[in-house]
Amino acid sequence: MKIAVVGAGGVGGFVAAMLSRSGEYVTVIARNSQKEAIERNGIVVRIGGESLLAAPSKVTDDPSSLCETFDAVLFCTKGYDLESAAASVKSMVDERTLLVTLGNGVSNARTVERIYPGNEVANGAIYIVSHLKEPGCIEVKGKGAYIVIGMDSKMPKSVKKLAETLQKAGIKTKSSSEITTEVWKKFLLISAMATLTSCHDEPMGAVLKEHGNELDRILQEIAAVGVAEGAKLDEGDIERVREQVAKVPYDSPTSMWLDFRSGKRSELEELSGYVVKKGAEYGIAVPLMQKCYEELKSR
Repeated sequence: MKIAVVGAGGVGGFVAAMLSRSGEYVTVIARNSQKEAIERNGIVVRIGGESLLAAPSKVTDDPSSLCETFDAVLFCTKGYDLESAAASVKSMVDERTLLVTLGNGVSNARTVERIYPGNEVANGAIYIVSHLKEPGCIEVKGKGAYIVIGMDSKMPKSVKKLAETLQKAGIKTKSSSEITTEVWKKFLLISAMATLTSCHDEPMGAVLKEHGNELDRILQEIAAVGVAEGAKLDEGDIERVREQVAKVPYDSPTSMWLDFRSGKRSELEELSGYVVKKGAEYGIAVPLMQKCYEELKSR
């Protein structure tokens, strides 16, 4: 497949590297030092004590310069960059292009659908603990990634083909016709952990061990909002979050915590503020999330 990956951080860089190593035609949209490093040395993925090197077919910071369209475009940007990133790749998209959102958040597909109303837009969730160690180098904690992509109530051939391609590239992948539920299952994890690691300035293991009661409370709040938005969530999904966190290394960070620590712009609105906003709309009390959100916003 001809695949474009927009954003080459901890998620996009890993996906682009694995697809490139499996022989797919991959174009990476990256900026500044990341673009320069990939052009010069390719993408290095550090995982399981190994360093894997991949060389994408192309890398550019100017999508409009590409005189070609793609089978699939994967958006792996931060939530606050998604709208501008989606608008920037119009020259790469025709009526057959599948557009897939793999960033954090639960409303990403709706953002892309507004820009490309005639295209198939799949929502997605990727489970991975990774970050950009330095330009061109992705560090992954744990064994790799797990991706779920799809649409509600239907399963286009394009989604199945992309899922098969990702699976062949060594990324465990599932296609789903209940993607709203799948995305909210991931959002339970990332919203809770991003909020609490940032609020307490501690890694994921410390949140589970030292702040377990808060973790339980905030998961209940997030799940209530998710159910109001149409996700099929239950107590089992909340327990699975605890099990997932217990499996990652104690010192694992979240990307939002890393952003707060380095003074960068964070996804606070997408991961914490969204729950507060939608809780207010649905009349659902989210007191712990509200408290954490207001504290983090004041920083």
